[in-house]
Amino acid sequence: MRPVLIIAVLVLVACGDDEGAGARDAEPTTDAGAMDGASDGATPDAAAPPPTPQPPRDAGPSEDAAPDDRLAWPNDESRATSDPWIVENHARIEVLRPRILGLSFRNGRTIDDMRALFASIFAAMREGSRRHGHRDARARPMLEPELAYAVDLTDRVAPDGWPYRNSTLYPREDPVEGTWGFDYEALFSASFAERYGIEDPDAPGRALTLCELSERGLVHEVWVYADADVPDVAAAEILTIQPVYDESGARLPGELARCAGNGCFDVDDEIPADCTRTLRIGWVNNTRGVGCYLESYAHGIERMGNGGHLPPLSAYWRDLAGFDLDDRYGLPFDSWYVCGGLPGHCLTYTSESSVTYATVPASGSIDPYVPTCGNAHFPPNARDPYDLDNEAPVLSTCETWRDGDVPMPVGRADWDRYRALAPDCTGAWLVWWWQHFPAHDDPTGAPATWPFLYW
Repeated sequence: MRPVLIIAVLVLVACGDDEGAGARDAEPTTDAGAMDGASDGATPDAAAPPPTPQPPRDAGPSEDAAPDDRLAWPNDESRATSDPWIVENHARIEVLRPRILGLSFRNGRTIDDMRALFASIFAAMREGSRRHGHRDARARPMLEPELAYAVDLTDRVAPDGWPYRNSTLYPREDPVEGTWGFDYEALFSASFAERYGIEDPDAPGRALTLCELSERGLVHEVWVYADADVPDVAAAEILTIQPVYDESGARLPGELARCAGNGCFDVDDEIPADCTRTLRIGWVNNTRGVGCYLESYAHGIERMGNGGHLPPLSAYWRDLAGFDLDDRYGLPFDSWYVCGGLPGHCLTYTSESSVTYATVPASGSIDPYVPTCGNAHFPPNARDPYDLDNEAPVLSTCETWRDGDVPMPVGRADWDRYRALAPDCTGAWLVWWWQHFPAHDDPTGAPATWPFLYW
């Protein structure tokens, strides 16, 4: 298998309800009892979320514009991730509404603070999943996340002299045994099940574990809302467990892939055997904004495309996202993530369709150079990582990828419209980038990217 670049970033340094189809009657109707030192537990996201940022002027119609008769997941036939139904109906799915379990560990922030940030992230994800939404006002989002449960795990009163912004319930390894000091294993434990406070409808009084929540389709992703700006244990931007599939989309027997996110679960983080489905655990820094979490999430998508456990996605991902520089141009590396470590710009465009490059592995020039859609750090005209500000356009086939592949100018003006929606990290670029992922009934014939998140 071809080696691929893995970008594992510590969150310590990273930028980083509309009615669901799941069983709503399984959600608690009152606040769960608080654990020692903690605030109230899980609450269904019944209260209306705070207002979200206004979409750009050319955003698609509001969801209230017409009845929504799109084929959605989850639904009455399929509620949990990795259901065979998702694979079998991949080409028919028009909208995905993943159910998020939000865990607030940040002392000094309210559960409504978490809801507000999540609502803004959801708005950007909806906009980003509108295929060519920047020029098609009729495009509908394929990704519409929902906050299914909001769990307050902050301290009512922190202990005297407590040095951290994250609460005493924030799961810390002591001592740290691997890459991550955040104790991911703890999230799957019975003690955390009690803190989630989500009752088993078949056994009143018993709280469901994270694996059980995943297996029943009540939770599809976990988002940790915490602080990385006061020294604390490190966590990953986003980690994922996911089944492994073959080229035909058949699930292979064996353990789940533990490196399906931006990095791997540590060996010491034991994932219980009753977790058999895709589960994504993201980390949202309370002091950062929408764009920084989009960047974290995008790194997880890149790893999903490059990881080899989803061959139907990998079949086009390297080409779409520019991870094929070795094959396309004969370079000794596969993407511009290799940039850095030398003075001056990594890339210098000598024309709209030619470039010189200076990297630690190699330097040289490419003529003609016509990039596709770039990656999470590199727009097609970027000179260095995170360069969203180069106003000079270059020719790119992103807009017409596998639909004629006609080179068109691409530059800062294209994604500037999303600066208000996702203003920090590479957020504005990512909204535009996501709009170029294959979607439902895509004219390229490529299978939509978004359902792969829940295979």
